[in-house]
Amino acid sequence: MTRLLHLVEEATRIRRVWEEVATTHCCRPAEEVEAAYKAAAERWNVSLDKRTVTLSSTWMGGSSHWD
Repeated sequence: MTRLLHLVEEATRIRRVWEEVATTHCCRPAEEVEAAYKAAAERWNVSLDKRTVTLSSTWMGGSSHWD
């Protein structure tokens, strides 16, 4: 049960990182989005792999489908 609670807590922090970056850096250049991901991950004490950050930054950044 403790392991499950830990996973839920970690998933919540990861979602907070994504929400923070999505609301503040949508449609900005991918480099800015990536920097925002790194800063938010530090604040929320979350470890994100490079591939996830790169893909999310590209999707959320200037190549967004909102253009």
